[in-house]
Amino acid sequence: MSTLSIHHYDYVTLRPLNELATLHEFDITIQVVPGYEADADRGRISEDAPLGRAVLRRSAGEKIEIQVQGRQLVMLILAVEKQHAMSA
Repeated sequence: MSTLSIHHYDYVTLRPLNELATLHEFDITIQVVPGYEADADRGRISEDAPLGRAVLRRSAGEKIEIQVQGRQLVMLILAVEKQHAMSA
């Protein structure tokens, strides 16, 4: 299990653990980005969104809890894939 903390542009795989799990059959992969780059349809979540704030600086293996529309959602961080800079 990786102890590297999550930063902007990393790919984060999450597994819903409570009621959200019944809505999603599969794990969810997101990328936390600055707000101006957010695009939920492409899995690019703003750092200012509840989910974005919850995963930043966390590590694989940790559980997160977020409040969304009056609901408490619990997710497990399964994996973190570091975004590597493109070489010129």
